[in-house]
Amino acid sequence: MLTSGKKLQHINLPFIGRWSLVFEIVLFFLQSVNSQETNINGTKSWNVTNLDRLRLQLFINYDKNSHPTYHGVPTNITLGMSVNYIDIDEINGKLVLHSWLRINWMDENRSWNVGDYDNITQIHIKPKDVWKPDITLFNSAGEKSDYLGDTQILLAHDGSFLWVPPAVYTAYCSLNFRNWPYDTQICKVKVGSLALTYIDSRYLELKESLDYNELVQSTEWEIIDGDTAYRKQDYYNYIEFTFKLKRRSSMYAAVIFTPASCIILLALSSFWLPPQMGEKIMLNGVVIVLIAAFLMYFAQLLPILADNTPLVVLFYSNSLLLLSISTIIAVCVLYLATANHKRHVPEFLKTILKGPLSKVLLLENFTLQADSHATMNNGTKELMEHQYENPDGVTDVAGINLATSSSSNRFVQFEWMLLATAIDRIAFICYSLTFIFLAILFAI
Repeated sequence: MLTSGKKLQHINLPFIGRWSLVFEIVLFFLQSVNSQETNINGTKSWNVTNLDRLRLQLFINYDKNSHPTYHGVPTNITLGMSVNYIDIDEINGKLVLHSWLRINWMDENRSWNVGDYDNITQIHIKPKDVWKPDITLFNSAGEKSDYLGDTQILLAHDGSFLWVPPAVYTAYCSLNFRNWPYDTQICKVKVGSLALTYIDSRYLELKESLDYNELVQSTEWEIIDGDTAYRKQDYYNYIEFTFKLKRRSSMYAAVIFTPASCIILLALSSFWLPPQMGEKIMLNGVVIVLIAAFLMYFAQLLPILADNTPLVVLFYSNSLLLLSISTIIAVCVLYLATANHKRHVPEFLKTILKGPLSKVLLLENFTLQADSHATMNNGTKELMEHQYENPDGVTDVAGINLATSSSSNRFVQFEWMLLATAIDRIAFICYSLTFIFLAILFAI
């Protein structure tokens, strides 16, 4: 019994094995047919299969860590930039750039005949599946916000790769605020590769190497010029993108320069107030506070620079110094006009005031106040006329002397007031010329 059972098993195993093999072949055939024939609205589509077959043919035994070759040598890349947005961080001296990079390279082993693959001319590839150049910002400000996107790579049938990743760069920029707020800044962005990937400089001759036609305008800056240059060192090479930026300064005319004009007018008007008015000092004090407020505003708005101090800041600081001196002049003039003087003005000053200078300073028609003038002239005259009308026939010599002394004091006060007015007018002329000079020097 045992022997017969072994013979039966020996006879059935080959028979079962043959039918199992036939079943596996039929199952494989059905699976292959189902994978190739996909019914979409009653039609058959073979594109997916051709695409899969093309990918298999292109990337079989492909090493994404190996540098691609073209004509037997390591391929070069071309690098271009399309700028979307640009701005300047003035406090930290940095340029913020949003752009799209345009990177091309060739791989002779990744080409195919279009006719063999149902006229497929290009395919999209995930960036992690193929070799791509190592792109670095050389003058990076070290910000974590620097970003280079991983967008899909486009491979054409001739073996050319196109990679267009978005990039956000923060680069150092040497700023010059000398002509602020009408300043123009020149900033550079150095993008390249530290690896043995060389950039083809011939691409820089094309307009596509730097494009900012689709630029989203910044609220304050606009690009007025751009340029590209190829730079090569011993172990790295890069493209230097140069941007010339101009500030949009229309708002500053109302915020800064209109108040500057008002400050000048207020400072000059104080010299035309009567010399005996103490409000001159108050007016100068108000203007000094305004200038100090503007200087504090500039300190908050602008970076602290070792050199290249903005001209407008120099104008306001010099105006503060001039207003301080003007306040001292106003104090002196107020003293000359209101103090009780016992002596006449020195003769040489009288000579100057009565000379041609009086016409220049408009002092010819300068007189005492009406009541003082009337008292000085008419009071003395009436005393002289009535000195013989005393019914007792006694002359009041003491009264006449007192009236004469009072008239003399008023005349002395008039002389000093005339001198104070002359000082005010001279200061007005000097300050007018000084402000004109400062406006031209600092281009206000």
